[in-house]
Amino acid sequence: MNKQLLLMKRPVEFPSEDTWAFTKEQTPEPREGQLLIRQHLISLDPAMRGWINASRSYIEAVELGDVMRAGTVGQGSESPKI
Repeated sequence: MNKQLLLMKRPVEFPSEDTWAFTKEQTPEPREGQLLIRQHLISLDPAMRGWINASRSYIEAVELGDVMRAGTVGQGSESPKI
């Protein structure tokens, strides 16, 4: 299963439960040029607070309805058959 944390609103102060939506969907088969990665660790860091704001930053803001980005450590688990 592909588990996703979606940004649903921009918090004014501390993010609350309704800031996010947690979804699960079937993981698609990787196509040519893609690789399926099984994530083992996800980084939570202070820069993420800036990413959920609509203010100017060194990186684009996470858009409403998009998956929250994070640094991760994973392992390649599947690639298309050639």
